[in-house]
Parts: sequence; structure tokens; C-alpha cells
Amino acid sequence: MPEGIFLNPNEPNPSFMVYKEEARKVILKTLGGKSECFWILGKAGIGKTTFLLWIERFAPLYKVKPIYFHAGENLKLEDMKNRIEEETKASLFSRIFRRRKYIEKPVLILIDDVENIDDESIFKYIISRLDDEEINISVALASVDIVKKIEEIFKERDIEKIYLEMPPMDILMEMIRKRIEAGGGEDFQPFGKQLVKDIIESSSTIREVLIKLQEAI
Repeated sequence: MPEGIFLNPNEPNPSFMVYKEEARKVILKTLGGKSECFWILGKAGIGKTTFLLWIERFAPLYKVKPIYFHAGENLKLEDMKNRIEEETKASLFSRIFRRRKYIEKPVLILIDDVENIDDESIFKYIISRLDDEEINISVALASVDIVKKIEEIFKERDIEKIYLEMPPMDILMEMIRKRIEAGGGEDFQPFGKQLVKDIIESSSTIREVLIKLQEAI
């Protein structure tokens, strides 16, 4: 097989998202509701981060303001508060002439790998934002499993749980074909269509498929 094919299995890329319909529903419910809560769940490597990054990229097209945080980056309460306040501040015109403190469009806070957050004040702050009548904020959490201590903090909220599983074979095959071509291959080459199909059938996550293909080079 030729050298130079790189599938980058450990870097989430929203250009290759396979759960677009589920993600669009999150955006549309945020657009049509208020204080919505979502929890994206699934195995490590199934595509949760890609799911959130896709929303971050495309929510603005629906007039929804996304704000993405990764809990693995030493997320601090003050940093989160400052960023949310800054990114949701109303324009100067609105502040002066319309007496508005925040932007009018819905805001969707995206928090990845929430199982890594030990500071409960972060979630209590999010709830305070959800309760603020001056701004329309919703939140989407992502983790492998439900985190009981976080679920307890949100116990008064209706949380829509979205479980990500391996997509149908045809959707995965098309996504892998695009990744191969983006990585320097052509169609399913240099692997061959049958090898790609066999690897998908023997894998339980999207990342596992990409790792196996990378190892086959």
C-alpha cells in the first residue's frame, strides 16, 4: 500500500459527521424552545465530540449561538462565566437603545467529557443561566455514561438523552470513503471496499474502524 495515507483517527472532524439528523434535532429544539437540556451518550470513540463540533459549526446557520467547552482542558468556572458573558453580550445598539443585556438569539452551551468535571459549581452556574429570563440558553452535555452526581444537580430538569450507536453500514461506508479520499486515497483504495466493510463489521466504534485501517497501511 502506498505511504502517506493518514486517516487521523484520534482527531474529531465535523466534516465527517454521521449523526447529522440527530444533531439537527438538537439545534431545532434549541431554536424552538427555552432552557432545553440534552445529554449525548455513547462509547469512547463513537463520535460524541464530532457531534458537538458539528453543532458548533452549523448552529449559526440556524440563528443559534453555540459555545463549546471541553472538560478535559482544565475547565474553570470563572473562565466559563467570562466567556459566556462575553459571547452573549448584546450589541452596543441593543444595550443603549433596547435596554437589552444579552443577545436575542438562542444560545446552546456544549460541554464535552463532562465526567471530567469535579467542580459542581460549574453545573450550578449553568442552571442559573437556564433560569435567567433575560436570555434563552440551552445546554448539551456529552459523556460515555450518565454521571450520577451531575444528574442529581439537574434532577428538576427534563433531560433528553441521545444515545449514539454505530450507524448503518451504508452511512459508515460513505463516510470512510470520504475520509480515505481526504487522507490521500482514491475511493476505497488503497484498502479495497471489502476490507473496509470487514473492518466495520468487526468494530464497535468509529475510532476503532479508523485505527484498524490506519494500522493496515
